[in-house]
Amino acid sequence: MNATQQREYWLKVERLRRQLDIKYSSLFNAAIRKDLKQFASDLKEFGARGALSKMGSYAWSEDMMKIMNKLYKEAAVIFGNAVYRAIAINNQKASASMFNSEWVQKAVEFLVQYGFLLVSEMTQTTKAKLQDILAKGLDEGLSVEEIVKLILDDRENGYSAMRARRIVRTEVMRASNYASMLAADQHDFIVDKIWISRVDARTRRIPKDQYDHVSMNGQKVGWDEDFTSTGKKGDLVLSGFPGDPTTPAGFSINCRCTVGFEGRRDSNGKLIRKNK
Repeated sequence: MNATQQREYWLKVERLRRQLDIKYSSLFNAAIRKDLKQFASDLKEFGARGALSKMGSYAWSEDMMKIMNKLYKEAAVIFGNAVYRAIAINNQKASASMFNSEWVQKAVEFLVQYGFLLVSEMTQTTKAKLQDILAKGLDEGLSVEEIVKLILDDRENGYSAMRARRIVRTEVMRASNYASMLAADQHDFIVDKIWISRVDARTRRIPKDQYDHVSMNGQKVGWDEDFTSTGKKGDLVLSGFPGDPTTPAGFSINCRCTVGFEGRRDSNGKLIRKNK
């Protein structure tokens, strides 16, 4: 896969991702707004100290997890099929079978494994924002009613919409890449994976950012090997795919990278079959 093919592949993946971005942004936005309304209600009923105390019980968002479950299942079908077919066509091997229920189940198992951590981080971020609004309001001598208005007035701070866009961008990217990994592994021949970055002014890089995805663009490793990168502080980052939840948050959040694949060939140009 040369540079031109990588760019074309990224664009195709991005078009599929945008369909999910549009669909799930409103769902995540509604879930975040629900948390904002709950805190505002607690603030009016129990005051600042009581609302903060009750916030401590918001350890988990069932609404967020339900949305994530739906997103990962849909991404498994869409991207699993797309990647499986693309590899089959490019290598002229294997039939383009549908991404089956077993693969969807694997995507769900992935979410079960990491979902609590991911959703908890989302919830904690919202809680931190609410605490900031409350603290600022109290410092400025605002009344409870005025602080509640700030919390609920998304036209003023745009928080829930912004958070929803960031969450959906990150989770669609994560889910699509994981589903792609599952699909690529279904072929009978050995497949290598390629890190494909969207290289433009927004791509994270050092020294502007803590991590560098520009330098990773085009890096190729075996399907079961890790991509490698080095952070600004010299820390080594190992990533199975873009969006790997075991990597630092700053490495993955709002990432636009994707993982591509190509069949490994022997010295005669023939695909190398897996040993079974």
